[in-house]
Amino acid sequence: MKLKKILFILTFICILPFTKVNAEEVNVTLFYGNGCPHCAHEEQYLTVLQKQLGQNLNVQKYEVWDNKENNELLKKVRTTLGDDNEGVPFLIIGNKYFNGYNEDIAKDIKKTIFENLKQNNLNVVDLIKQEKPVPENTVLQTDPTIHFSILKDVNAKEVNITSLALTEGMSDAINLGSLWVMLFLGAILLSIYNKKKRWILGSIFVLTSSITYMIFVMTNLELTVNQTTFIRSFISIIAIIISAITIDAHLKIDIPKKSILQILQELFGKKQMIMYALFIIITSIIITFTLVNQSGSSPALFKTVLDIQNIEGITYIMYMILYFISYLITSLILFAVINTIVKEIFVENTIGTYNRLISGIIILIASAILLFIPSVFMMI
Repeated sequence: MKLKKILFILTFICILPFTKVNAEEVNVTLFYGNGCPHCAHEEQYLTVLQKQLGQNLNVQKYEVWDNKENNELLKKVRTTLGDDNEGVPFLIIGNKYFNGYNEDIAKDIKKTIFENLKQNNLNVVDLIKQEKPVPENTVLQTDPTIHFSILKDVNAKEVNITSLALTEGMSDAINLGSLWVMLFLGAILLSIYNKKKRWILGSIFVLTSSITYMIFVMTNLELTVNQTTFIRSFISIIAIIISAITIDAHLKIDIPKKSILQILQELFGKKQMIMYALFIIITSIIITFTLVNQSGSSPALFKTVLDIQNIEGITYIMYMILYFISYLITSLILFAVINTIVKEIFVENTIGTYNRLISGIIILIASAILLFIPSVFMMI
């Protein structure tokens, strides 16, 4: 009964952040050409941003090499904005435009999008299409509305920052990237039979993950798309190897010849806690840094609200700490639930005989998701 209640609560919490409602948006328009490599890279980047920001971002695309009507529209837009360049990609946010695409331009695009979250912007291209005059100031003088996962659409000037910090910190701990981390942790816990060691090592994993997450957000660290792809692929391949060794250890459990995992486990047996703790810390840092970089812009949105309300100095730091405390507590609760599931279903059950096999399968599935369909980690 206890386990059923925990599973129900966990399911309810996990589906809560991913419900949708309408939100006001930052309008972004991209003119591109079929077969243009730079255009393709910019489209890919916009897709990432759109999945991260959800309903806060509206992206419109116009192909101009094969579509004469769109090409004429591009000329009108350039004339209106006073741009004398040619070629694509050409991207507009409000009345600010970007020619070409590279990593520096990508950073400027993201920065401009967050600046426009502070005040809603007009869709300049739509005005031109409708042959309406384009004002010099395309910013709408209204209170900025930002869409968050739990509180939904909030007035950024009036929202209670304490409530926002608590709810969004919790939400960030249960986004799909964070849940993948918890799935990986659960697979590791399956091979640890000692209750005390599970709690210690699991807590180390969660604490390390939370500290890594805090450093990532506070220092504005950001990986490029290529760097994220490389690290994600590296993690996936290592995890697949671990999965194969784990499954092999189960299948050959009665064979005198020891598998690599069994040899490692004997080595860990001498200094088990130190070796496991070191492995967990390193793994947690790498995985958290990669997945947080790829999923979820809640921290950036939260910092935008702080900026809109002119919160600075010690007060700013205190609200960010509150955000991370909420993230940490929620992560610890998720860990406690996972640890209970491991204990009730596996360790203290006859199914525990297959722990290594199940652990290997879970790691294999998690690795395949991370390697082949990383888009699931983007915010919905």
